[in-house]
Amino acid sequence: MSMRRRLVLGISLAMGLASGLAAGQAHAGMWLSSPDLAADGTLTAPQAWDRDGCGGKNLSPALRWGGEAPTTKSFALIIMDADVKKGFRHWMVFNIPAGVHSLAAGAGAADGKALPKGAVQALNDFGPKGYGGPCPPPGQTHRYVFTIYALNKDTLDLNPDQPAGALESLVLTHALDKGRLLAKSPRFEAPEKTTEKAKPADEKPAPKAEPATSGPKPAPGEIPK
Repeated sequence: MSMRRRLVLGISLAMGLASGLAAGQAHAGMWLSSPDLAADGTLTAPQAWDRDGCGGKNLSPALRWGGEAPTTKSFALIIMDADVKKGFRHWMVFNIPAGVHSLAAGAGAADGKALPKGAVQALNDFGPKGYGGPCPPPGQTHRYVFTIYALNKDTLDLNPDQPAGALESLVLTHALDKGRLLAKSPRFEAPEKTTEKAKPADEKPAPKAEPATSGPKPAPGEIPK
C-alpha cells in the first residue's frame, strides 16, 4: 500500500471515530435523578404513603431528567414497586410536554394542579389518582423503579380511569427511549394513637373523700374514746 493511500485511509478512520464520538456525546442516553433522596438512595419519610398504618405525608419527590432523543414529542412517568409480584404502580403521569424536564416536589397531589399544563395522572394501584408513596409490609425494605419514557406522540389517546396495566402497554408502544432511577424505602410506621382523653383546661380536680370511720362522730367538745 502506498504512503499516500495509507495517509488517506488514516484520515478517513480518524474522521469516522470523531464522528462516532460526537454522535455519542449528542445522545448518550436518558437519565433521571431526584434531589430528594437520601445519600444512599433511600426515599425519606415525607414521601411515604399516609394510610394503612404507614406514617408518611404522601409527598412525591422532585424529579429531573434529560438526554432524550431529539425526536421526542412528550414524556410519561411510571413508578413501580419492584418487590411486589407482577409489580405495583405508585404513580403514572402522561402527556408531559417535551420541553419539560422536571417535576416539583408534591406534583403528584391528587388534584394535579402542580403538574405541567396538559399532563394527566392515572389511577395508582392503591386506588386513587396521583402519587401513592411507599408502604411495604412491616419489617421490609422495597425497591422502587422510577422510569421516564420519551414518546413519539405529543399526547396519548387514553382514559386515565383505565387499568394501570393497559396504560403502561400504551406507553411502551410509543416509547423511543427511557431513563431510570432505582430507590429504596423501608416502612415508615404511623405513630401510635393514645386512647387517654385529655381533661378540659378549666376542669377542677374532684374533692378528696374523707376517710371512713367505724363509729359515730364525737360531739363538739367530747373527747373521743
